[in-house]
Amino acid sequence: MAIEVPTARQVRLVAAIGAGALDEPTTHLGLAHLLEHSLFLGSDCHPQPGDFAAWVGAQGGRYNAHTDEAVTDIHLTLPPDTAEAGLDRLLDIVFRPQLARNNITHEINVIEAEFQARLADPALHRQAALSRLYLPSHPAHHNHHGCRRSLGADLDQLHKALVHFHASHYRAERLSLVMLGPQPLERQLEQMTTAACSIAGGAERLAERSWRWSPPARVQWCLPLGCAPGKPTLELLWPLPVTLTAMQRLAYEHLARALGNGELATTLQQHTAITELTARLVPEANPSTLSLSLTLTPTGHRQVETVLATCQTHIRHLAKRLATAPSPLQSPDVTQHDLDTWPRTLACRLAVSQSTHQPPATDESNIEAMEQLVAWLDSEPCRVLEQSSQSTMMNDLVPETRTPFRHCPPSEHTSMPWPPRTPPYVAERKLLDDASSPAPGLIEDNDAFTLWWGGGPPVADAFYGLAWRAPVTGQPERLARWQQSTLSLRQTSAPRLVMTLGCDAHSDWLWVRGEASRLESCLTQALAAWLSCTSTEPETPTASGGLIAQRLLACLETQPPPVQAADSRPLAWVGGTPGATEALASCQRLMAQLPKTSPVPSTEVYPPCPLPTCGNIATSPTHWLASQGDDQALMLQIDAPDDSPTSQALFQLLAQCHDAAFQQELRQRRGLGYVAAVRYREAHGWPRLGYVVQSPHADITTLRDAVCDFLNAHCLALAQLDVSRFASRRASLSAQWGPPEVHTEALSRTWQALRRRKGLLAPWETQRQALTDLTPGKLAAIANALVTGALPVLWWAHSPSSPGVTDSA
Repeated sequence: MAIEVPTARQVRLVAAIGAGALDEPTTHLGLAHLLEHSLFLGSDCHPQPGDFAAWVGAQGGRYNAHTDEAVTDIHLTLPPDTAEAGLDRLLDIVFRPQLARNNITHEINVIEAEFQARLADPALHRQAALSRLYLPSHPAHHNHHGCRRSLGADLDQLHKALVHFHASHYRAERLSLVMLGPQPLERQLEQMTTAACSIAGGAERLAERSWRWSPPARVQWCLPLGCAPGKPTLELLWPLPVTLTAMQRLAYEHLARALGNGELATTLQQHTAITELTARLVPEANPSTLSLSLTLTPTGHRQVETVLATCQTHIRHLAKRLATAPSPLQSPDVTQHDLDTWPRTLACRLAVSQSTHQPPATDESNIEAMEQLVAWLDSEPCRVLEQSSQSTMMNDLVPETRTPFRHCPPSEHTSMPWPPRTPPYVAERKLLDDASSPAPGLIEDNDAFTLWWGGGPPVADAFYGLAWRAPVTGQPERLARWQQSTLSLRQTSAPRLVMTLGCDAHSDWLWVRGEASRLESCLTQALAAWLSCTSTEPETPTASGGLIAQRLLACLETQPPPVQAADSRPLAWVGGTPGATEALASCQRLMAQLPKTSPVPSTEVYPPCPLPTCGNIATSPTHWLASQGDDQALMLQIDAPDDSPTSQALFQLLAQCHDAAFQQELRQRRGLGYVAAVRYREAHGWPRLGYVVQSPHADITTLRDAVCDFLNAHCLALAQLDVSRFASRRASLSAQWGPPEVHTEALSRTWQALRRRKGLLAPWETQRQALTDLTPGKLAAIANALVTGALPVLWWAHSPSSPGVTDSA
């Protein structure tokens, strides 16, 4: 499949194979995951482990891979002029990997270390608890991440199984290939066809996808001892028929969207029962599943039976209501898709559909499909997955993960559901007539606020951004309460408006895009909700998800930048169908809602954390994260000297130069751990680098010495590029920094630049000029400043026996 996006700066390539974890033999659980790892350990045309990563990094691209139940995908992003070479290399590692026996032992150790680290990850335990709702005879009942024990002790047998699994399934019949880029469709299809023409066929037949669900049941679970308590959650899961017609699938998608229209959220929030509600169709599972997920408040947790009864009653009534609605069923608007995730989603769906029975196309109507949906929901009750805080009531453990759980009888509707409530109303307002349309720019700059005009029609959507200074102390808790209090409003406005809330060191902010006549009503209600979120009472710590290395990298973005904006006046940016006169009048009305005086105390400080300092890297301050799991992890944070586009470009180029070599040195040559990476992040616009490594065995001193050794030996050498290589690196960064790929990106980038008081309506033009002015000497100079201690640095560390200091992130 080819997707032409003429404004795309980069090309996205995805190869998906319609075989995954559920297709592996029971004697080697985790084999599909091990194969995914092994694809990157050398191929026929590029035999050295790490060749693929080094080449992608040299182009300024990025890549990743994922093993799911029924599909394995490898996806990468590259500059458009490298698409052909990228396709060749992608298909080379997927279909012609070496799978050398002597490389497997190392990857088994990596997978074992990943598994041990994930035992502290709530997502793993949630999946383990979910598997208790499946039939014990079904492969999904078991954990397929893999570990040393599940893969087996016989290396020869494991190697044979790995080679056989690849030979059986990594064939033309299983391949789905998707490209998204600026090239014409015909050119993309030609490139893919040429690259894929030599792929051999002959895939073995996959086992039939059988029904996985046990009879309707309810499973309660909690995190093991030693993990921070998680927030109570409630998931209602409706399995769908194994085979669905296109119209039936559209009916279920329509129902999932309707569940998020604010009506159910309003009903539950009226009783202070939830903080978040998400409804979605999970098409990757077999069968597909309709999922309703709730994050409960303590009040909601105490009334969980009533919450269940309310949700189950609501979905039945909603389905019947939709079945009689005359409006046609429609697919979601494709313009809302993210260009990075959309090709991967399509590739995975294509790969799965090739491997499963698809019912023939029918001429069924909307009404008929919705009536079938109603009948199915009546005949197939939902399954319930409930996460509680740690409790002695859990009387069993999932064998592979030691997740505490217990089976409860299904809900019998002993509780009466709460009566439905009307969601918030986003009123229309008659707009002022305004024939004038000034050029985009600053149109009001007074002592009370600053107003930027974004231009009038033919902008696709009207938009309105509002930002104001607010206390940084208690900011995460305030944002959580604000998001909770606006949940119904955000969902109610979904068909017409898209609303986003945020906060950082610069400001709290509110962004709404959509129907012009409803913008002010939406903003007024959201501002009123913000004003009610004034308490700074900290919330109970909850479990952190993902690998420790991911937590470390998140600190690069959550810690405040070194310098704050001096201008504390509220700021607004308006554009689209309302005129400039209407924008000014509306802005004046909204500003009257904000406090008259600055709410930011002059003595305010950020949560305790050592500040980055210049000097000897090895002896720089260290901040310890709260303990999570048994791994050691370390990250060196490096702050840029300023937040200019030049510094942003130089730090991204430095990350490109160092990443592959850092991974090769610490992970492959020294064998210190299974995560070793150099990543670029921004702290509210301020450039930062993180050199991060996570290890199951090496202590913090060893990891610190290894990072310092790498920088002393390679930092400057890797950054000294000749003219040709520098031009190539700069061109790849230009592809990332160029003009916006889609309209929503243009709005987002402009809004963030204005919020940071950059005063730019086209920030990418300034970035382009900064790239033009870069030279190899400037890159070498920033690398030299790093190794000589001229840049501010800070260590972040994690140990099972951390010194008791918790991370403010």
